[in-house]
Amino acid sequence: MNAPAPAVGAPAAALPSANPAANPAAQRAGDAAAPLIIIGGGPIGLVCALLLARSGLASTLVDARPVEALQRDRRLLALSRGTLDILEPLLGTQFAPLGEIHRILVSSSGRPGAAQLGSRDFGGMAVGATIWYADLVDALARAARAQPLIQVQRPRRALAVRQRVHTVDVELDNATVLRGPLAIDAEGTPPQGRDAPQTALLAELDLACAPGDAIERFTGEGPLALLPLPPAQRAAALDGGAAAQGKSTRMSMVWCLPTALAQSRLGLPEAELCALIHEALGAHRGAPTGLGPRSTFPLLTHRRERVCEHRLVHLGNAAQSLHPVAGQGFNLGIRDCLCLVQCLEQAPLGAAGPAGTAPGSDPLRALHLYAARRRLDRTLFPALTNALPRVFASSLPPVVLARSAALFGLDLLPALRRPFTRLLMYGASR
Repeated sequence: MNAPAPAVGAPAAALPSANPAANPAAQRAGDAAAPLIIIGGGPIGLVCALLLARSGLASTLVDARPVEALQRDRRLLALSRGTLDILEPLLGTQFAPLGEIHRILVSSSGRPGAAQLGSRDFGGMAVGATIWYADLVDALARAARAQPLIQVQRPRRALAVRQRVHTVDVELDNATVLRGPLAIDAEGTPPQGRDAPQTALLAELDLACAPGDAIERFTGEGPLALLPLPPAQRAAALDGGAAAQGKSTRMSMVWCLPTALAQSRLGLPEAELCALIHEALGAHRGAPTGLGPRSTFPLLTHRRERVCEHRLVHLGNAAQSLHPVAGQGFNLGIRDCLCLVQCLEQAPLGAAGPAGTAPGSDPLRALHLYAARRRLDRTLFPALTNALPRVFASSLPPVVLARSAALFGLDLLPALRRPFTRLLMYGASR
């Protein structure tokens, strides 16, 4: 999630409603190919700019942070198969070290039922991968610098967005005003003004499991996820240890807990926290070792009902932020980018219309199509990620029985398992 930035949208009631035909300053077809303005130069903004360029559309990308600041960010991102399929044509197949995920082990602490989702249903293909945020930004920034249709303005902060009938103006902190037919909000500003009921406890550790395994363990306190690290980091962590002999794998832990509990566990002695993790994972697994530095991250979710506000469209975390239980938030944002560009391709910005007014080229037509196409994906995944922790935390006998049956069914019945795994890989829009 990107750092907070000034608000960049006008409320719906403040959007212009004048009749374009009565406006003598209406934008003509000759201006319709002006660069689209992308506010936010993190991964979502960069991917959007690269997809636009691949379709022949120019963009100006604005971000308050120098790229070097983003390259110091050591967060780990989970990429679905669908996201990898979008990134590889833009960046190449070897664009950064990836921790491939071939098998997702899903289970519930203290309850029967477990499921294995993964490459066994997809010809051995990795169903996802992990990547360091900094490595992804580096690859995307290099690709953007090589693309003549992308102009990057860093560090420049967007102070205001002013919408007109046929254009949108973005005022920058150096008194520059960018004007274009469309502004894309990819800032990812987190929700403000409320406390997080849950907090993610983050750490790295060594665990006995097969390379390529990811673990999703539902506990009574909250979901516990363990993801394989990209190989460069893993190799550095394993030097000289038992893991170097193939006995364990370096993993990234995300344990979603009530905020007070997460804060209390942040300072526990290593042995005590490892014992709690071992208890949560179950006695069939060896105890974790090599616990690294810990940190916490507040879990605040939100979802905009309207992602399009006249000539302003919100993508990624600017449109929705999800609970990390299924690792879908970033992937949902990448699908936002792809869908927006596909809709713009169907309503090209440069085609002249009757009397030189270019009605067929106005991106507003594309935004109506975009909002409709994204509705199912943006509704399903927030609902799913909000419901899963609650369902698996319940001790009501009917709920326990139903979820155990669901896990058994997913594991044993390919007719259930494959569509569900494909949904996690590609979303609801494929």
